[in-house]
Amino acid sequence: MRAGFAIGAFALAASTLAFGVTPNTRTFTAGQLAKVQGVILSRDGNSIKLRIDDDSIGTVDLSDLTKIQLKSGVIFRHASKMDVAALVPGLHIEAQGKGNDKGDLIADKVSFDPNSMRASRQIDARVSPLEARTGSLEGRAGALEGRANQLETREGALEDQERQTQGLVGQVKSSADMANQGVSDVNRRVTDLDNYQVKDSATVYFEINKAVLTPDAEKDLTDLAKKALAEKGYVIEVAGFADSTGKLSWNQVLSEKRANAVIQFLEQQGDIPIHRILPLAGMGISHEAADNKTTEGRKMNRRVEVKILVNQGVVAGMTQPTNPAAKPPSEASR
Repeated sequence: MRAGFAIGAFALAASTLAFGVTPNTRTFTAGQLAKVQGVILSRDGNSIKLRIDDDSIGTVDLSDLTKIQLKSGVIFRHASKMDVAALVPGLHIEAQGKGNDKGDLIADKVSFDPNSMRASRQIDARVSPLEARTGSLEGRAGALEGRANQLETREGALEDQERQTQGLVGQVKSSADMANQGVSDVNRRVTDLDNYQVKDSATVYFEINKAVLTPDAEKDLTDLAKKALAEKGYVIEVAGFADSTGKLSWNQVLSEKRANAVIQFLEQQGDIPIHRILPLAGMGISHEAADNKTTEGRKMNRRVEVKILVNQGVVAGMTQPTNPAAKPPSEASR
């Protein structure tokens, strides 16, 4: 259950939920160089379980010689040395090294995007309290079920108090059922932490070879920012695009500049917190919205798509009804 608990929190908006499918195990050939990218599922000391981008699961081992670096900037021209404590569950990393006799990857270098580190720490901060609450509810359920067994054993010896004992047994069983239901609810919420649904969206358009927002675009983004601020547990996804005019490399850069212009407006004018915006995606001329062979089609492709994604696990926790008859937890169980 705890393994499922941690996995449910991984891969903010970028990973996929493959319910009912068992991931493949990735092994590395001994002595062979390899490079992989993926999301950390768990870390036990210097051993990392990694969900690789092809959806397989592999083991990456760290050593005293492993370099752990923080990338910076879109082009990642510079890197900062980081401590092993930065490798938390949910972080998207790139690891390179050689395989060993056990099929693990002995990493020479591990690097990651600062935006991914920010998102993974946000997820870790939400998952840790829920995991602690799960353990507390499990303990309460076990204690209540044990008490029910004790009362049932005493039932035969206390025939003169049978009615009173039966009443206590019923109360204890009801409390145990409530505790078990609480565990199930927490597990479901943790699973939903990686379940985002599109709440609202907007598409803004740009002039040829430009990454400057028009007044209409600023108005649409302002309206979208107001809607986002009214939500709970939301993040914003920003993807930039270009038409097919000009060089492919310039169109890639242009799509990133357009996405960055939208992000800056949302942060500075829309008052969207930085941690609520996912790393920008420059999509170049891919995923065209219309035919690039026509003037109107190229106009539709010079765009940035903005989506408000709402975390279903967080929303469910805020809207879950409470039992008015239940007693508040003691200090020891909080």
